[in-house]
Amino acid sequence: MALTHRQSSVSESPSRPSTPDFGRAIGFVAGGIGDQIYHLGQLRALAAACQTATIDIACIHPGPISRILAATPWVGRVVDARPLRRYKPWSRTSETVTALRHRRYDTAFFMHRSTSFKLAARTAGIPRRIGLADGFFDRMLLDTPLALTDGGAQREAWGHRPFIAAMDEYVIRSGLDLAPDIPTIIPDKNATRDARRLVASLPGPISVVNLFAVDEKRRWPVEAAIETIRQLAVGGGSFFLNAGSDAAEAHRQALACWHSACKADKRIRPDQLVDSLGAGAGMERDVALYHLADRYIGVDSFTANLAMNCNLPAVILFASVGDSLSYRSVTKPVTPEQPGDLGTISSGDVLAAVGDLGPRRTAAPEAHPLPV
Repeated sequence: MALTHRQSSVSESPSRPSTPDFGRAIGFVAGGIGDQIYHLGQLRALAAACQTATIDIACIHPGPISRILAATPWVGRVVDARPLRRYKPWSRTSETVTALRHRRYDTAFFMHRSTSFKLAARTAGIPRRIGLADGFFDRMLLDTPLALTDGGAQREAWGHRPFIAAMDEYVIRSGLDLAPDIPTIIPDKNATRDARRLVASLPGPISVVNLFAVDEKRRWPVEAAIETIRQLAVGGGSFFLNAGSDAAEAHRQALACWHSACKADKRIRPDQLVDSLGAGAGMERDVALYHLADRYIGVDSFTANLAMNCNLPAVILFASVGDSLSYRSVTKPVTPEQPGDLGTISSGDVLAAVGDLGPRRTAAPEAHPLPV
């Protein structure tokens, strides 16, 4: 049964509606790359209710998002939403809006509070508009507004972004499955082959480690990170430094510090720490690596959200208790004694969190089914 076009809020009725039936749909996301992949579980569930079994995604980082999701079957087109920021239909004609109109979408979902995206979708003639409503104008532009105070028990999992839980609640009350135990991102077969070659000769467990973030308050100081890795490495295993190309200098410092640690402690070896920014680096291989690894240990950044969406058990270092997120996967948050200073996190706290993750993961990427 299709949802009605009457303006309504999910929280109005305690009854559980029938599973909706969408035709061709598009979901709008915004923020940083990590912020945009917050919503993959929601988008996948909504895709399952579309006649095409896919959903298009409008985002402001179309290049990276396209690469991350290149092998993910429930994703249709990735649309460049950058021209729609601060969109004003009365001031100019938009080629993007024209393209949206030509795609003949019948439903648009808004995982972001951006009024501009909603206005663009309405101008494009998309009849069914569902999403987060931040004020009177948003409610006027949506036929199913979701209050930012909605979400119920799901709000706790979203930490400093509790309003995102409103879309979780909409999905669940619509009879759809967020399938938190199944990865939202599927690795490319060729990239998986390359990643397997990369880890083939390395002893496990395999840990993906990130100490870098653009926001300095979210960075893990090199010396503190290397000391923690040293203590873990004494027990064996391999550790991949993983982040974007802007982390190259941080990785260089980390490797220099690691080699010094190896000279002082003969129980650890230089080859236990690997820089993933070397030959063959790329987001496609990173996705595959996150499916093959046993755990993620690192800062709250895009990489942490990638780990959660690949269902990689994760120890995540957050700048403060209020920043903590645990919306997918097995996650263990660690926070500093002094908010904003990850250098005040003790190695003992990180090691304890790693121990709490449980046994190493053994499932291969191919072992994860898609939700029905």
